[in-house]
Amino acid sequence: MDSKFEWNLKEIFENDEALEDAIKELYSYIEKIKESRGKLGDSADEAFKCYKNLEKALELHEKIYGYSMLKYHQDMSNQESMKLYKRVEAITTEFSEAESFISPEMSKIDNEKLEEYLKNSKMKEYEKTIRDIQKEKKHILSEELEAVLAKYSEVFGVAENAYDIFTNTEFEFPSIKDKNGNELKMSSALFSKYLSDKDENIRKQAFESMYSLYKKHINTITELYLSRVKSRVISSKIRNYASSLDSATNNDDASVLVYDTLLKEMNKNLYLNHEYIKLKAKLLGKEKINMYDAYVNTLDAEEKYIEYEEAKNIVLDALSIMGEEYISILKKAFNNNWLDVYEKDNKMSGAYSMGVHTVHPFVLLNYINSSRDVSTIAHELGHSMHSYYASKNQNIINANYTIMVAEVASTVNEIILANYLIDKETDKMKKAALINEQLDMIRATLIRQAMFAEFEKDVHSKIELGESLTSDNLNNIYFDLVKKYFGENAIINEEIKYEWARIPHFYRCFYVYKYSTGITSAIVIANKILSKEPGYVEKYINMLSMGGSKDSLSLLRSVDVDLEKEETYEDAFKYFENKLNEMKALID
Repeated sequence: MDSKFEWNLKEIFENDEALEDAIKELYSYIEKIKESRGKLGDSADEAFKCYKNLEKALELHEKIYGYSMLKYHQDMSNQESMKLYKRVEAITTEFSEAESFISPEMSKIDNEKLEEYLKNSKMKEYEKTIRDIQKEKKHILSEELEAVLAKYSEVFGVAENAYDIFTNTEFEFPSIKDKNGNELKMSSALFSKYLSDKDENIRKQAFESMYSLYKKHINTITELYLSRVKSRVISSKIRNYASSLDSATNNDDASVLVYDTLLKEMNKNLYLNHEYIKLKAKLLGKEKINMYDAYVNTLDAEEKYIEYEEAKNIVLDALSIMGEEYISILKKAFNNNWLDVYEKDNKMSGAYSMGVHTVHPFVLLNYINSSRDVSTIAHELGHSMHSYYASKNQNIINANYTIMVAEVASTVNEIILANYLIDKETDKMKKAALINEQLDMIRATLIRQAMFAEFEKDVHSKIELGESLTSDNLNNIYFDLVKKYFGENAIINEEIKYEWARIPHFYRCFYVYKYSTGITSAIVIANKILSKEPGYVEKYINMLSMGGSKDSLSLLRSVDVDLEKEETYEDAFKYFENKLNEMKALID
């Protein structure tokens, strides 16, 4: 690969000697942090000194960890890079152990004294951290109980680990056959490919093959899942939360009201999904679709061959609505080795953006000149711009934002790009195909994940009320939800009741709702930007610049997105409805 398409990691460390110097300096800060143990309650100055040392240590660690990971991901067969990465992982563990006393020790300081600390001008920059500690106080237990729970934390993870091993290594799915009778291998990885195949028989076979094993092992999977739910319910009670949902949303920087409002609005607007399913059936030439038809592309957007230089220009043109400053930073990223562009042997697969606080973000791509890769560039650069603005305006502690807002900036870019491509397309059916692609994305991220979230809430609530659940109970809860979400224009095949059993995210209790709230936020923000609402782009960039210096809901409210209010979701569903009507008009 030409060096202009690769990261320039010398921007982090010029050479190995500079890396070793940084590691030594990190250890010196770790020792300084340790010296603060037992002294945080003495004075605001002692607390400030500790947090300032932590801040410097975090900056060094992010550079060291970032350098080792990026170097390793460029060539995962390089033994020296692998050794460095493993070494830095060990350093990370040491660092984590050294600074683990800070939050528990700060939590023991009474609130009056903490308020006095915050009157010290030097401590102002750590106010969000202190407020988070105050908020968590009532959920922090005695040292003895915390120690017991810490020892049991590994046990709590057994259900998820056992599920992963069981379903990923011990499931051998029945093979399927193509129209010529040739045998096709079936696996979890190939399942989505087969479900989008134009051949209905392949879709049907894959569907039946997949769920045959989940049906066979449903009782074992039920026990694994329910043990995970019960452990979450018990630990939430011990920590004085009102419920396991209260615990999860509190840890997410969200609220139970966010969760409940999402589900309430989803149920109110389910007719839109029913309309979409009806249209999909029409395009497939059917009265009703089967569950295995739900993911087939009824209108294929043309897959174009797009050179990287052209892709850059498309992204810059599409995002020009964000203003000159935003575009100038994107150009800097493209022209100064912020992206490692092309696919090559032994390079890490997929795509991501990683911010390095005192340097700049680094984006990994595996560009293969596909039109879908253009969307990936826009998406990852959304993350990068969030990291860039946050790092430029906040210290490293305040720059880190939560998962509630992590996917917002990336999805905003995706939506703006998608609308740019739709507006530029002159062929009616190609335009309809592009809209269909966007509707599929919204349906999968907003609607499907909300259905999952409703399932989780129902199961956890029943366990909290002391109900004993069986595999039949879980199957029936899920089956009824699928019927409700898909409506009368779908045949709800019996096998779909086992789908809950193949969703690994359920073992990370109450995780999936954040996909729905994330895309809701992104749709509302992107729509305001596309409508050219006066002053809104500046408001949005200011939100990115705040990083994690405020709680996530306040950050989103600063750009007129209130996830506790019904209107926010109504705006997102209205966007979906408008796109659906636009697509219908083009097809008619």
